Amino acid sequence: MAKTRAWAGGAAAAVAIAGALATAGASGAASAWTLRFSYMPSRAYQGLPVAVSVLVKPVGTTCSLAVRYADGSRQPGLHGIRAGQGTAAWTWHLGEFAPAGSARATVSCGRSGTLTSRFLVVGGTVVSGVVSHSKLAISDQGFSQRPDSYDAGSSVSYGVVLHNPSPAADAQNVSVLVNFLDASDHVLQSSTTRVPSIAAGSSFDLGGNASLPAQTPVSRLEIVVQTDSYAAHTLHTPAVENVHIAASTYAPGWVSEVDGDLVNDAPTDVLTNAQLSIVLYDAAGAIVGGGTGMLFSTLPPGTRAYFSATSGFSPIPIVNASVAAISVEPTYEKPGA
Repeated sequence: MAKTRAWAGGAAAAVAIAGALATAGASGAASAWTLRFSYMPSRAYQGLPVAVSVLVKPVGTTCSLAVRYADGSRQPGLHGIRAGQGTAAWTWHLGEFAPAGSARATVSCGRSGTLTSRFLVVGGTVVSGVVSHSKLAISDQGFSQRPDSYDAGSSVSYGVVLHNPSPAADAQNVSVLVNFLDASDHVLQSSTTRVPSIAAGSSFDLGGNASLPAQTPVSRLEIVVQTDSYAAHTLHTPAVENVHIAASTYAPGWVSEVDGDLVNDAPTDVLTNAQLSIVLYDAAGAIVGGGTGMLFSTLPPGTRAYFSATSGFSPIPIVNASVAAISVEPTYEKPGA
């Protein structure tokens, strides 16, 4: 059966914007030392503070800052500052929906000159459940490993649950790197997956698998999640019904596939295809692995179609697979399009 979750609350993140001293050339300055950046971030993160500062001569010069984002919009509320100690500094809060991409900061200090530099606006990163510059959190993870019968390698099926606690913002273009570590903390293999969007206030069940060149036991997963941006909530995900976990015909002790019905419950849009991401749990609620599937059926509103997801489940013992949690990445088409 499909697994439903309800979440409340949010994740707090401390800001630590790393930036190198910028030495962009001054335009119209009397000398290279008349005006220079003392702090310019290389990256800034949606929903967190950002700061810019300059050193300027002579003392007492009035400077202004203008910030233009990737979509051409400007940051409001950046007032002129008199550099009483030879320093002018600005701090502002980057909005949750600030345009992702390259932003341009321009400082103008009258006769002392003008400086321009760029920084990158991004959504954020979370590493193994420790939040840093991101709203997303890793709420659960697990895996199963199975030695290959035909060579000296092995296969790993894994599941990761990502949670977006924001009540109003969909996470966009999420990259998930999974490293498989041995008991000595060495990386045996890596797997990267991109999730187009994770809806506001929801969890995403990310399933996958990897082939390892050896049968060295995997001790733990190291997970790095990066989010490009956040956008106002618009994502709708279709419903899943009649889910069934099936054993392999050729190897009955192992999971072969996850089957069910996908329902287009959108009021007007046509569902043209869907990517299925599945995480499997044992009877005690621990993640034992996961996998993926696809559905290429055109579904008008109110209709359904059978799916069979078959990729990635073979390392999971069938006796350990009790519950399937399924997340759907849908593609919709407007009526008459």
